[in-house]
Amino acid sequence: MSIRNYSIYIYFLALLAVFPLTATAQKKSKHAVPATTYDVEPDRFVARAMQDKHGRTIEAVGTSRTSTAKVNMKYKEGIDVSRYQGTIDWEQVATEDISYAYMKATEGASLVDVTYKRNIREARKHGISVGSYHFYRPNISIDEQFNNMTSTVLKEEQDLVPLIDIETRGSVSEDQFISDLREFIERVAAHYGKKPLLYTFHNFYNKHLVGQFPDYHWMIARYRSDSPTLNDGKDFIMWQYTASGSVSGIRGNVDRSRIMGNFQLHHVAF
Repeated sequence: MSIRNYSIYIYFLALLAVFPLTATAQKKSKHAVPATTYDVEPDRFVARAMQDKHGRTIEAVGTSRTSTAKVNMKYKEGIDVSRYQGTIDWEQVATEDISYAYMKATEGASLVDVTYKRNIREARKHGISVGSYHFYRPNISIDEQFNNMTSTVLKEEQDLVPLIDIETRGSVSEDQFISDLREFIERVAAHYGKKPLLYTFHNFYNKHLVGQFPDYHWMIARYRSDSPTLNDGKDFIMWQYTASGSVSGIRGNVDRSRIMGNFQLHHVAF
């Protein structure tokens, strides 16, 4: 084969090699859709199901990776307990239509509920979302109350924001009551990094607290068949509707509450 013919032959082979590949590439790209990158932001008001062995708990979206808080969204019913309920069988409680429980932790300057540590540990173990409450005493030093609460109610043990139980004005003036209460609530919010849930009775709110703390969620107690109506039109997240509820695993009466309207438990997730 001459050098000229050999060159033509090599050129011909090169064309055969190139054109099939080009055609194939064109065929693949004919219907190709350019890749798109989406920046997905987490919805802080949506909870994504993450079942545990009980199949009832979900972890709240928007919590930090180090958070151990879990929010049980199966029901809108809850309870609050203290030493008055004695030793509770939380495994039995978890068979009821109960998603959350608030445990009495502290009161005033030094009282710590003797059942608190067991209650919060056992309820959480059985898939119930837990929170802790402090009974506020207006005549006692804010510093003492704050130290009692924060040394007992530990962040890593909470699923729900702390609750401040406000039931008495004590012997202080109306202005002093609101001023001290505001300072205490704000200090609690700063310590835990979350605004606490506030609790009081329907009549007490309408007499002493109308228009106060509008940016906080409230649990309102009223033991009647009709739900509370607050004079300032405030929407409250929970209604404690009875002090004589009955729940498996608890001897005697227990306070029961329910989440209202379009609210969900994740609105008070820790």
